[in-house]
Amino acid sequence: MKVDITPPIGVTMAGYGARDHASEGVMDPLYAYAIALEQGDQAGAIVVGDLIGIPAPVSEAIRERVAELCDLDPGRVMACATHTHWGPELRKSNYLTEELRATVSDDYVATVARTMAGAVAQAWNNREPAVALCGTGEPDLIKFNRRPVGQDGKVAMSLRMELDQALAAAKAGAQLAATWEKGGGPGQRLSAPLDELGGLRAGVSDIRAPLLKLIRPDGSPLAAMFSFGCHPVCGADEDTFYLYSPDYPMYARRVMENMLGCPAAFVLGCAGDQVPLRRTGDARKRIGHSLGAEALRVWELIEGEGIGPLRVSSRRATLPLRHQPTVEEVEKEMGRHEDPNMTPSVAERHALMMATEYGGKQSLDFEVWSMSLGEAWGLVGLPGEILDEIGLQIQQGSPFEHTVVVSLALASVGYMPTDASIDEGGYESGWTPMGRGTEAGLVEAGIAALKDVCA
Repeated sequence: MKVDITPPIGVTMAGYGARDHASEGVMDPLYAYAIALEQGDQAGAIVVGDLIGIPAPVSEAIRERVAELCDLDPGRVMACATHTHWGPELRKSNYLTEELRATVSDDYVATVARTMAGAVAQAWNNREPAVALCGTGEPDLIKFNRRPVGQDGKVAMSLRMELDQALAAAKAGAQLAATWEKGGGPGQRLSAPLDELGGLRAGVSDIRAPLLKLIRPDGSPLAAMFSFGCHPVCGADEDTFYLYSPDYPMYARRVMENMLGCPAAFVLGCAGDQVPLRRTGDARKRIGHSLGAEALRVWELIEGEGIGPLRVSSRRATLPLRHQPTVEEVEKEMGRHEDPNMTPSVAERHALMMATEYGGKQSLDFEVWSMSLGEAWGLVGLPGEILDEIGLQIQQGSPFEHTVVVSLALASVGYMPTDASIDEGGYESGWTPMGRGTEAGLVEAGIAALKDVCA
């Protein structure tokens, strides 16, 4: 089920602290997709929206509304986001200026929760006999790890690279990911120093793109769901900076939908440190078409009798927070700025938000949601933006042949760092409230959740 969730113009956008006013128009509509499955006494649904993330209260509102609309157990629903950086802000976060906080629309937040819940209910009420198949593609040379590391052991954040550098980082990152063998120990996480990167060491970059293929008993396409770990940040042109768009996932979905004639949902993989090779001009189309073409190739090659049975479960995970300064300490630092409400003070305002929300707390409790179809395909939904090494470890320990690790599921609290990323520094570890030990806790919970639904 596919529904439009495009906000009205004039709503604050999420994804870039440099934005200083609300949205100006619609370049491409935003959508939500819902897929509902049932077999025997097992049932589950996934709904994914073209949003920066799904805050926990919004996930809860979606589930509550699902319970009102149909007989699907709301705990069997996982809500997640594609993480487009050209969608609406759903929270009046302190990192926003006062002007931008004022144009975050509470009415839209309520509407999008109801609309996404409605999509789940429609998918559930309209379910029909289906055969499930799965496979995994490898769309290479379209993303790289933005966290290369220097000889001093510290990250040299590289949100963008020249094409020859990005290609070198992409090739090296994919080679590193291949060393993380299933059932084995940690693979290589950093390359040798690369001349193309001025002696920096490239980080790991998993290029796998799992696909779930749903067809009717007569073989006609019913729905597709595919995953890839790359930030949707292609549309960085000045003239599109304030226009809504799903970014590259729209083009990837469109390849599948135009060729197959059925809805094709995109869910975000472990994209926390992964960015596209190209980010301007026609980058959205080129990245999206490359991913969509690979997903279509896998769809066309998959054959078989179908996979199953269906199993759905969830468990709780407690993850550590890092120490936060006090609100008073942050406010004192903000006082050094001539006008702390202006855009250049976004980092200090973000620090105030974290101090306010997490100060004095030692940990946070999260839901980790899982679904499987037999021994072939397993999915686990994790909160926050997941770094690639965490996803690789979960895939190593997964009991399934094809494993989907979904980011931004049921909660959005920023980046989920590895211990190494904390040591190496950089944007992700500095912008998150999560602390050392998050990596081990999330890997353990993710693998356990997958084993919960293992046949």
